[in-house]
Amino acid sequence: MNLVRKNMLLVLITFVITFFGCQSKPDFEKLRAEIIALHKTTIEAHWKKDINFFTKDISENYFSVGNGEIQKKTKKEITEQFTNYLNNTTFSEYRDLQEPIIGFSKDGSLAWSIVKVKIVGNRKMNDGAERELDFICVWITLYEKPGDTWIRLGEVSSFK
Repeated sequence: MNLVRKNMLLVLITFVITFFGCQSKPDFEKLRAEIIALHKTTIEAHWKKDINFFTKDISENYFSVGNGEIQKKTKKEITEQFTNYLNNTTFSEYRDLQEPIIGFSKDGSLAWSIVKVKIVGNRKMNDGAERELDFICVWITLYEKPGDTWIRLGEVSSFK
């Protein structure tokens, strides 16, 4: 019986070393390129007025933080918000002011981007008046990759 226990222990130790010791580390350069591409797609979605982008690949518990508020909007509410915003806004500038800062959890399943963009254009207000836009926006986007696709968990933004 003692020999059986020793053999089982040896098999268990071998399994643990093999399973945990051989797990590959995430390719952080590849993951970084994926997050940069998602950020560039966000900017393109503004230029192209791609309203569907803003609800594509977001968490069911998506949140946004800004202006002293924490908001949890439904996909329908987000669609309505971006429909109003993009249909009434013309951009003449929407670009990065610096290289995005990208970070990851140790296992590569969570990521964040910190970006700073310059936005210039015109917005038609509800009363019909045109308002000139010229501001800087910084935001942090939190991502999770439960499978092959990054999901946006939430964003925190600040305007200057």
